Amino acid sequence: MTATFTVHVRRPKTCSQVKTEVSGVSGWYVIDPDGFQGAAPFEVYCNMSDKGGVGVTVISHDTENRTHVNSYEAAGAYSRDVNYTGVRLTQLKGLTDVSTHCEQFIRYECKHSKLSKLETGWWVSRTGLRMDYWGGATGRKGLCSCAVTNTCDKSTKKCNCDINDKVWREDSGLLTDKFYLPVSQLRFGDTGGKSEEGYYTLGKLKCYGMA
Repeated sequence: MTATFTVHVRRPKTCSQVKTEVSGVSGWYVIDPDGFQGAAPFEVYCNMSDKGGVGVTVISHDTENRTHVNSYEAAGAYSRDVNYTGVRLTQLKGLTDVSTHCEQFIRYECKHSKLSKLETGWWVSRTGLRMDYWGGATGRKGLCSCAVTNTCDKSTKKCNCDINDKVWREDSGLLTDKFYLPVSQLRFGDTGGKSEEGYYTLGKLKCYGMA
């Protein structure tokens, strides 16, 4: 009787490891963040010049285009699930776990449409939690980046969009808490009135470094 042996191919865990051990050329590579006993390996794009050339793992999704939100008045009435290309959220958990840093850009352009209050709009974490802060204000309840940097168009507001007038304004920044990334869903409201509308943009997930 012939014995059967399974050969496990050791793959790099992240693009940062690809950079140091395999190749410094940007392109598509297969990584396996949690090893052969974990989730299946998956293909990613490695940007070898971004972030000072550390080797950045880039994950695309189906919600990257600037998207109009209109005629959704109730809190969170607009809902968009974010599906990542060729990879499941369980696989991405492995990537965020072994990376030193992960980030995802988010922007909301608004006209007469509030943003900061959790009952108006929010994003949903990888783990299914409703998150009550926006890009550039990691962990700061109900805030946008302009409140953190004291650059809001009106100093009394937590977000530019909360000025809630008929002028086009914007709140944007990076989400950086890797334990909640990537974004799995976006929710918006307060766009049901005649002059109320918004546009959102969600960037690719980017992770780098070895934790």
